[in-house]
Amino acid sequence: EMLFKILCISHRWFEIDFNRMIVLTNSYYLGCDAPAFLLEALGNLFENKASEQWLCWQDEPEAYILKLERNDNKLIIEIYDTDQESSDLEYRGISLAKNATKLLYGFDEEIIKALEAIITEFSLYENGNGNKIYLSNWGNFLQKEYDRIKEIYQKNK
Repeated sequence: EMLFKILCISHRWFEIDFNRMIVLTNSYYLGCDAPAFLLEALGNLFENKASEQWLCWQDEPEAYILKLERNDNKLIIEIYDTDQESSDLEYRGISLAKNATKLLYGFDEEIIKALEAIITEFSLYENGNGNKIYLSNWGNFLQKEYDRIKEIYQKNK
């Protein structure tokens, strides 16, 4: 079962972990809201608006490129290194594919289980103290994107 953790939200840095195997850090320095783009991409995959989505996690000055792909009920996640500096990359989109140089980590999971793991983790920041941490260290909670994947999950679990 996929493990997804938000490790840290601090001073405009957002750190996540997949399966205790790879940690991705994103800086909000250039305005890249990678957590919101991740939830949006999952919603797009689930609603068949795309079969794959490409995202950049900007680790100033380095970057990671994520490829999320749906194959029937499976979500395939591949995380790549890139030779480009994060400031030279788009936040999301197919143009990132040509910059994905080395596969660092890949795995697959049932898409509904992946949604559950991600929703559970983000739920810690929707209200209360978690929301205060999110607001003061990152920005407004990604309510629209979160509500969308929560609704998709509720309809399909």
